[in-house]
Amino acid sequence: MTDLFVIILNVFGYVIAGYIIRKINIIPDRIVKWFDFSSFNILLPLALVTYFWKIQFPTINTLHLLFSFFGSGIIVFFIGFYISANFLKFKPDDSALFGLGSCFGNSVALGIPLMYSILGPINSMPYMILVFFHGFIHFTYTTIIIEGYRNRNSSYIFIMLKSILGLFKNIVLFGMFLGITLNYSGIEAPLLISNMLNPLSTIALPAVLISLGFALAKFQIKKHFNIALILTFLKNFIHPSFAFIISKYLFGMGPMLVFIVTMAAALPSGSQSYYFSYRYNSRQNILSANIVLSTLVSFFTLSFLLIIFGF
Repeated sequence: MTDLFVIILNVFGYVIAGYIIRKINIIPDRIVKWFDFSSFNILLPLALVTYFWKIQFPTINTLHLLFSFFGSGIIVFFIGFYISANFLKFKPDDSALFGLGSCFGNSVALGIPLMYSILGPINSMPYMILVFFHGFIHFTYTTIIIEGYRNRNSSYIFIMLKSILGLFKNIVLFGMFLGITLNYSGIEAPLLISNMLNPLSTIALPAVLISLGFALAKFQIKKHFNIALILTFLKNFIHPSFAFIISKYLFGMGPMLVFIVTMAAALPSGSQSYYFSYRYNSRQNILSANIVLSTLVSFFTLSFLLIIFGF
């Protein structure tokens, strides 16, 4: 129990620290923006290049891993879509964003530090595979639904290509891809480069967690609490439940992979769902309220899962 407490505190402690610092406004906005940019666009990509470059990839059934996680996520997406369209009377584009909020987790800023704290770099590699495809899969079909509704005269192929090209601008995915490429090329990391990257990798994950706290401090939950509660229930409870059932009972995956899939599904709603809503000028208040509430609830749900799985 002590180890569990230390793991959770190590991860959420940085988030809480960032949240408090931002709320009491003791750091100028320009410093916060610089810190956020450095964390997500420099430190984290460099850390991912280092991890993927040096790691030995495990032999697993990747298709079962992907189908368990993304299959459950897509099911939850359409549950959220149905609820928002039929009960909240949202338009299809708004319902797509609601569905995205119910299945798209904070796999990078919170998920990577958490899984590395629990499993270490080697055992976390199956999780990193999920991170690699996370945005690619969920953003693509969400974009197709939104653009298809708003631009009915546009070609769906064009919409899909536009979405895929947008993902290539993601610096986090680029860091993973570069690390994988270097790994499979067989090029050894020179000692000088390793000595430079290792310290940066050490501080990258705490910095990203503090930046997450900064971001959460900007969002409010009071005004749209009831609707955010629906999204949080779908993301924090329904998604991991489906992921667990599919991975364990449909595919018969081993305990470690079942744990990884379930924990990945149980991560709170990711801030990218808010930026997606901002990009399309739709339901920003609801998505932002959900991110705060989902993150708060995840402190307890993730802790509960760690106890259930014996960590």
